[in-house]
Amino acid sequence: MSVTGLVTDSESQPLPNASIFVKGTSIGVQSDFDGNFSVQASKGDILVISYLGFFTREVTILDAKRLEIVLKEDAASLDEIVVVGYGTKSKTKLISAVSTINAKALKDQPVANVSNALEGLASGLFVTQSSGEPGFSNSSFEVRNFGAALVIIDGAPGDLNQLDPNEIDNISVLKDAAAAAVYGVQGGNGVVLITTKKGKIGKPKLSYSNQFTFTAFTAYPEYLSSAERGEVLNEGLRNSNQNPFYTEEEIALFKDGTDPINYPNTDWRGLVLKDWGFQQQHNLNLSGGTEKVKYFVSTGYVSQGSNYNADVLSFQRFNLRANVNAAITDELNLTVNMGARRQLNEAPAYSAYNVFRELSRSLPNDLAYYPDGTPARLSVTPNHIVEGINDFNAGYYRARNNNFDAKISLKWDVKQVEGLSFKSYASIVYNNNFSKNWGKSYDLFTLNRQTGNYDAFSAMPEGAVSETVLLQTTNYTNHYVLQESAMYDRTFGSHNVSGLFLAEIQKIQGQDFSASRQDFQSTLIDQLFAGSLENQIANGGEFRQNRLGFVGRLSYDYQSKYFFESTYRYDGSSRFAPGNEWGLFPSVSAGWRISEEAFFTPLKNTISNLKLRASVGTAGNDGTSAYQWLSGFNYNLFYAINDTAIPTIDNTALPNKDITWETNTTYDVGLDVDLFGRDLKFSFDYFFRKREDVIAGANASVPSTLGVALADQNFYEFSNEGFEFSLNYNKQINDNFKVSSILNFSKSREKAVFIDETLQEDLFMRGNLTETGGYTGLRRGYISDGFFQSPEEITQYAIQDNNGNSSLQPGDIKYVDLNGDNVIDVKDQKVFGNGSKATTNYSLNFGVEYKNFALSVLLTGAAGYDIYLEGEAQSPLRNGFNGYDYQLDYWTPENTGARFPRISNGGFNENNYRYSDFWIRQGKHIRFKNINFSYTLPKRTENSTFDEIKFFCTGQNLFVIKDFEEDFDPQTGSGLGWYYPQTKSITFGINVSL
Repeated sequence: MSVTGLVTDSESQPLPNASIFVKGTSIGVQSDFDGNFSVQASKGDILVISYLGFFTREVTILDAKRLEIVLKEDAASLDEIVVVGYGTKSKTKLISAVSTINAKALKDQPVANVSNALEGLASGLFVTQSSGEPGFSNSSFEVRNFGAALVIIDGAPGDLNQLDPNEIDNISVLKDAAAAAVYGVQGGNGVVLITTKKGKIGKPKLSYSNQFTFTAFTAYPEYLSSAERGEVLNEGLRNSNQNPFYTEEEIALFKDGTDPINYPNTDWRGLVLKDWGFQQQHNLNLSGGTEKVKYFVSTGYVSQGSNYNADVLSFQRFNLRANVNAAITDELNLTVNMGARRQLNEAPAYSAYNVFRELSRSLPNDLAYYPDGTPARLSVTPNHIVEGINDFNAGYYRARNNNFDAKISLKWDVKQVEGLSFKSYASIVYNNNFSKNWGKSYDLFTLNRQTGNYDAFSAMPEGAVSETVLLQTTNYTNHYVLQESAMYDRTFGSHNVSGLFLAEIQKIQGQDFSASRQDFQSTLIDQLFAGSLENQIANGGEFRQNRLGFVGRLSYDYQSKYFFESTYRYDGSSRFAPGNEWGLFPSVSAGWRISEEAFFTPLKNTISNLKLRASVGTAGNDGTSAYQWLSGFNYNLFYAINDTAIPTIDNTALPNKDITWETNTTYDVGLDVDLFGRDLKFSFDYFFRKREDVIAGANASVPSTLGVALADQNFYEFSNEGFEFSLNYNKQINDNFKVSSILNFSKSREKAVFIDETLQEDLFMRGNLTETGGYTGLRRGYISDGFFQSPEEITQYAIQDNNGNSSLQPGDIKYVDLNGDNVIDVKDQKVFGNGSKATTNYSLNFGVEYKNFALSVLLTGAAGYDIYLEGEAQSPLRNGFNGYDYQLDYWTPENTGARFPRISNGGFNENNYRYSDFWIRQGKHIRFKNINFSYTLPKRTENSTFDEIKFFCTGQNLFVIKDFEEDFDPQTGSGLGWYYPQTKSITFGINVSL
């Protein structure tokens, strides 16, 4: 009988030319262009289906029904193609340090910005998210802790946070100079290459996905209640030999809530914040193609709400992408990539910083609203944060960003010369921003108990200089890239040779304009024309910069066993003076696949691949203020003459005609090992980077009496040393069961070889406080030694208050007399802690698939850094601050083992709040970054409309195991607590393919 069927991959894409044979016979066919086949076989026969790069399947014929055969990819059998600078390279021949991230790892994380999904997905990539505020929650990321990396999207610089994760095909992280040197003056801190999706040969495939997400804060401390604050206030007064402010009866009234008008217990946090926010994402894409034309079209939408009770903070992004590949002739191929994005931000006039600051200063014993709903004026802060943000009472911030990029390339494969091809590439990225800050006053009221009427008070948002003020800004940037390149790739027997020569022009130009007015006649008209002509301000400017580079790369290997590669880039930048604008950035790398040697044959069954590689190269960094070799002027200086402000001009700084880019030389040694049939893969790299001619100002060694600012100079030097490894296990146990896990570990730390600093005459201080020769980013201050526990201990101890210790009391922090002179002063300071930047990060990504069920768990973490509590996060009462609940564990005669010193009247104690190691907390942590569970409906039947339907539930940032008790996220961006916290989320979604 005739048996028909369809052969597809796991994404329902047809597999043309798959082999289908009847086992034990010579009968066989190949699938057609759409993956269909028909073969003569009998009931009980076994069909063997195979396709290059996929696991072979055997299927027993039970009846005459049409077969739906899905082949699973065998990654170990394929030589993975890796995107590198200006090209691609097979993983076998890769001899530089490159990590890759696939699209699925990004899509599994329900985040609005791609950067927030990068943590833990690649070794050597350090990612920090310091805020969860919608529209402003982008993560910072660095390659090997080198600094801000260059981001290249489809061949041109771009912003990865403007992309929809569904647009991305893969990400390559270029970590050593052998990989990044081809980017010259921009590649010194590493490069992140992003490739967007392309169409595949096959029938049109329409896919829709959605995500509905509920968000809450990962961690944020509670504030003190009225009763707790009253007890803390009384304790501070007692410690200052003053009478308590509240009686025990009044404290009791705060607790029982029987008199909410006179003894309120206002939950300001509950009035401003809600437990759960909401966001949603949608994506619709279409892909497919023939051998002549392949296409991918995608549209996406994300709407991110906040955890404010009032609907005043939101972020929206609209994405559109169209990528087309067309074979014009057998030799000529055209690629067009186009993307467009629109982002909308809306926020109250109070920034997140100000919202959480005012929350911390809003006292629980202040009434928020009178019983009739009238907003009350507060006792300490002039602002009423709930009333200020509700309905944009204090004004608003609105911004929109429009971005468009178009990239076109034409590649010609020269048939007359085997292996030779030419390529022309052009890109334009247009970015336009508009923002509007509208601030206005709003009314608060105090009940006049004599008249029974309300007395009005006008409150203004933070930073406002009048009752109404409007600031509008607009700017645009055009970034052009043109490339012409020639490529050659040819095999001569056992010799493989490839080469690249490329010329590139980059041109960036832009303008900005801003204007403001104040004292508007009416708060109903928030337009510039309605403001006063007095004190109006207008400002604007224009910038341009150009780069020209020539890139060369020569690669050679013998029998895919011995590898050699050399690259160079000759780069010029308009940022620097004539004569200093050009530089050469070379690299060289070599590799040896030991596993291909004859003597290694006995080990091949266990170690299928063993490759040793090494590289050295130089890249640059021109990220400094442009044109410092020219003398400029400041126009914003004013002098008062006869009560009139007269504008003047002044020199910006003395010019430096010798300024140029910094140079980064990186040495890398790596090892790649594949074990047990490539089920287990291990990769290790050791690296050392030397930064020379780093651009900085001579602010310490040159006295301020010089009377004029200096341009930056190339004279700082740093070094960075570290290692990283990745362990990847991927095993298809059987047709129904698969397990995978990836362990990443990275360690990198920077030293200051030379920086400009004031010479310390005292040898003891020079050893403790000089940064040159030590690690960067370290803190310097006093070393604590617990608390004083008795007056006698204070009397007998070294003088640390400059007044015979007369101001000290039991419960105050005791500091170490490092130099033994019986006086605690600046000479007793030293380096402490690990610094503010993580030096180590690690992750474990574990996944299991059983039939149509899949579960993955991503754990991430970091170590080697500290968080420093400062200001209001140290003590309640400070600057009118209320207090956090963790601060209640303070020293008293009955609680001598407390975490915090005694309470001081007014919340400030000069001794206790010196900069010291007492206030650092180790930031090391493990985060449950992502837990994803999904179920995919069985593959479609012949008459089904759907190729695939997958339901999933995802938990993101669910909880953190950390080393300190204060309820802040270990990636907190503020030691005060005045920031929008990071969020955890629960997401439900569905993916549908037709």
